This record gives sequence, structure tokens and C-alpha cells, in this order.
Amino acid sequence: MARMKQGHREKLSVTIDPRVYQAVQRHAKRAKVTKSRVVEEAIRVWERSRVAALAREGYQEMAPEDLADAEAYLAVLDELGGE
Repeated sequence: MARMKQGHREKLSVTIDPRVYQAVQRHAKRAKVTKSRVVEEAIRVWERSRVAALAREGYQEMAPEDLADAEAYLAVLDELGGE
């Protein structure tokens, strides 16, 4: 687990499934960190994956337009090269 800068902390009380709690405990014990640290890192990973998913969706939506632009550009290059 990456080392995080220690500073001001906020307290959060949550209710989770017992199996999730056991997994948090296992990861904390294995990594020799606090359960809070495990949860923080899990949220950071979730945030990064969500941003990546949104970017992927955006790129997929742009793909047809980008393909059309590329084809138009290549057509112009072909015309210029044929002279």
C-alpha cells in the first residue's frame, strides 16, 4: 500500500457487510496498516477507476467523429499526392 501523507483526518462511521469488514481486517493485518488506511486506499482506487471509466466512455463517444475526421484528412492527403 502506498505511503500517504498524514495530516488532518475526519472521522467517518459506516455500516458495511460483515464479509467486507473481514476483508478490510485481513488486508490491514497483511499490510500492517490501519483499517482506516485500507478503506482510504480502496476509495482512492475506486475513484481512479471511475475516472478511467468516464474517460473511456467519452473516447468511445468521440470515436466515430474522430474516424470521420481522419478519413477526411487522408482523402485530402491522397488528393494532394495525386497531383
